[in-house]
Amino acid sequence: MNRNAHVPWKVLTKIVSDFPRGLDKEYHLGDRQVATPRAEFSKMSLVDLQTRAITSTPADRVIRNRIQRERAKQIWYILACVVTLLAIIRFTRYLWSRWDRFPTVGQNPPTEKGDEEKDSRRPVPSSTFQRVVSAFSTSFRITFFRWSVPIGPGTIASVSELTFILIYIAVMFVLLFVDTRNLWPIFYQDRAAHLASCQLPLIVALAGKNNVISWLTGIGHEKLNVLHRAAARTNLIFLWIHALQRTISVLPPQFDFTHNWMRSGAVGLTAFTIGTIISIRPIRNAAFEFFLVTHIVLMFIFLVAGYYHARQLHYGTYIWPALLVWAFDRVLRLGRLLWNNRIFSRHHHGDALVELLSEDTIRLTLRRRHLTWKAGQHAYVILPSVSTMPFEAHPFTIASIAEDVNDNKERDAVFLIRGRSGFTGRLRQHAKEKHGSRVPAFMDGPYGCPPDLRQYTTCILVAGGSGISYTLPLLLDLVRINAKGGKSAVRRVVFVWAVRDPAHLKWISQTLVGALNRSTPSIVIEPRIYITGSEYPIPQVPDLQQDAASVASSSEKKFDIVGADLPVYSSLKLVHGRPSMKKLIHDEIESSVGPISVDVAGPSSLAESIRRAVSCDLAGPVSVLKGSQPVTLHVETFGMVKK
Repeated sequence: MNRNAHVPWKVLTKIVSDFPRGLDKEYHLGDRQVATPRAEFSKMSLVDLQTRAITSTPADRVIRNRIQRERAKQIWYILACVVTLLAIIRFTRYLWSRWDRFPTVGQNPPTEKGDEEKDSRRPVPSSTFQRVVSAFSTSFRITFFRWSVPIGPGTIASVSELTFILIYIAVMFVLLFVDTRNLWPIFYQDRAAHLASCQLPLIVALAGKNNVISWLTGIGHEKLNVLHRAAARTNLIFLWIHALQRTISVLPPQFDFTHNWMRSGAVGLTAFTIGTIISIRPIRNAAFEFFLVTHIVLMFIFLVAGYYHARQLHYGTYIWPALLVWAFDRVLRLGRLLWNNRIFSRHHHGDALVELLSEDTIRLTLRRRHLTWKAGQHAYVILPSVSTMPFEAHPFTIASIAEDVNDNKERDAVFLIRGRSGFTGRLRQHAKEKHGSRVPAFMDGPYGCPPDLRQYTTCILVAGGSGISYTLPLLLDLVRINAKGGKSAVRRVVFVWAVRDPAHLKWISQTLVGALNRSTPSIVIEPRIYITGSEYPIPQVPDLQQDAASVASSSEKKFDIVGADLPVYSSLKLVHGRPSMKKLIHDEIESSVGPISVDVAGPSSLAESIRRAVSCDLAGPVSVLKGSQPVTLHVETFGMVKK
């Protein structure tokens, strides 16, 4: 029997399973006795035997290919179940939020301030069942969303993030190696390519600003980005498994660069690898603009080359949906860009007002008609005359609410931008040279899924530095609901801002004064500003009882750092030093009559200190079980890891 002789499946399978112990055994083909494998297969390696066993007939190859396709379907079934579960949870929460459980603000307000203070300290009784549910919910939030784990230099991730990432990786590898008969490469080398390729639409969707996953689950695209990176890097490993095993495999088609489809596969894998390397956090942070453009170009090359490679084996259906998802996101962004800026309308306002508020802070104001957004959302700003590339877009939180400023239904989208390097550095230089000028501007958005604070009795809004862009519109929105008599359970708002230089008070002085003046007695607003810079004195706040002349005189003498724009409000507290968030939050828990929301935006160190404060003692599940009010934490960040 020579090497090319046809050997039935069962005989070769037996030979392979006995290898190398069975080299001296005798095997039979029907009535004919076959010499020992050592004699007949002396020139064949184990891989050759395995190959012959697996590819002995076309039917065997059909079965293997069918299993590979089934594994690709299974991973999508699992993902569909996860997304469906999250969508059901979101829909249930939406129905709960629509239920008329909020009192109408302004109904039967306290006649005297003393009655209000007395009512605000009166605890609301709750049943044992409600306390058990709240304690369980608190335990879940603390475990999965407030506990963090270091995953690299200066980088952390929450338990929920790690759970999703590790489960995804585990499922992928289980589907890769299950039923591979002692992990023989011929069983999983092509399956790795199947699993990786079928996940490309998911990877592209997780990176898109407009995607079905965000619409169904209510999770903003900025928070899905960490899952995008984890899925992409996992699938890069799978593609390299496929490529490396194929280079040493004897299975046809061989690794041969004389074929264009093989060359396209190598080009695509190279582009994917380079794109992943430059997406590593240190490189991405050091040269973000370079990363953004290069990443998009490389991923487009990868998808096109990968499609050509897979199409030759009739698996192009794995790749082209990813291109369709990418095009869908781009078309929606283009449509929103045209609509927001009314480019083809006679009412088009294609510019923005640029103002330098302090040495490193710029206020950018875009006035647009019929533009709407929710408090806490962000948008992408395009400034062609400032950017190095005409369509370079950068995300910033909208520091205002959608209110008409005139009879033409025009609204001001305000952005407070810290000038650092790159784009923001060029914008700062432009504002310094041409303060109060206008530049061509376009806005893409809004994006993000900010929390609905109306269901909470007490809201604690904490910001550090430019993080006030997130908390200020939340305050303005609560005041607007309060002033219009809307549905809201909010009775107390604590507004905390930690800033190094008191000159930065000019960012919000006029806006804060306007908000405080609009509030009604049914809601208590307590603004606290902490000056953290050791070299800066604290300005004195004049008493409201002083006459206008004395206020002006006092402002000239004591407010020379911040000017006369410092908000004059009796409850404003200016403190020199950093806030003790643990004490502040615990004081509010003890006095609150209902659920509490803590919203944070600012440096990662500030967010971490608050996470610790709401994960122990009075905010823990034991305290909630005893009757303490539950606390919900919202942290505003682009991406779910420390920057």
